[in-house]
Amino acid sequence: MVAIFIKRRGVLLAAALALALAPLRTPAFAGEPQGVFFDEHLGSRLPGDIVLQDEQGQPRRLQELVDRPTILNFVYYDCPGVCTPLLNEIADVLGKTDLDPRTQPFQVLTVSFEPRDTPPLAAEKRANYLALLSRPLPPATWRFLTGDADQLARLTQAAGFSYKKVGFEYVHPGGLLMLAPDRTISRYLYGTEFLPFDFKMGVLEAAKGTVLPTTARLLTICFSYDPQGRTYVFSTLKVVGSVVLLTVAFFGGWLALTARRGAAGLGRRRREAA
Repeated sequence: MVAIFIKRRGVLLAAALALALAPLRTPAFAGEPQGVFFDEHLGSRLPGDIVLQDEQGQPRRLQELVDRPTILNFVYYDCPGVCTPLLNEIADVLGKTDLDPRTQPFQVLTVSFEPRDTPPLAAEKRANYLALLSRPLPPATWRFLTGDADQLARLTQAAGFSYKKVGFEYVHPGGLLMLAPDRTISRYLYGTEFLPFDFKMGVLEAAKGTVLPTTARLLTICFSYDPQGRTYVFSTLKVVGSVVLLTVAFFGGWLALTARRGAAGLGRRRREAA
């Protein structure tokens, strides 16, 4: 009788586990990119000899470009996905933050990782986004840069920015890197939405050279790339699956404890009856 009791609960537990794991195996995750992430290099210094082109096509070394707290971000200028929301958010935060680059020097460097993007296109993007700002800022506050394939590969690898080409487009993560004036990576901010406070604190800590751990890691767990919408969307199945697995684990533990108590009680009653 005890064996049947335990066996039945084992069947129930196996069935519950199968139901819990089923959402995680659905084709909904077939479109998730592999090898697309930020590999954090906190405390590392970006090579100063990397050469990029400014909006006028002039070569600029990274050690020349990064001479103050810098918010670095990677996009490509014809991106139909997360790049536009990311750049729009930067423009919005720049308008909302009370940081003034004239009294607290900082800058934003937007770098296209697509080697086919050109300085004229970068200049056009810069003009468009400077026009979106809700307050006047010196044009040097936000730069748009391009580069050749070798230099861009060195920079993205040093920054821990991984991406993948799919057809004529790229799958890539969205986020910001906070750089100290000596090009040390002090912080990562993930996603395409940022609080002005986090933005400001990232700049102030980068000015001190303070390296901060990343606290908003949920993006890598709860967000997936939508290949049709070309954006990151909330992965409900992942979250629900995780919750269900935790529930099943608790339920399994309760069943095991109940089975042991039932077996012990039955044995005690048999001994008393004897």
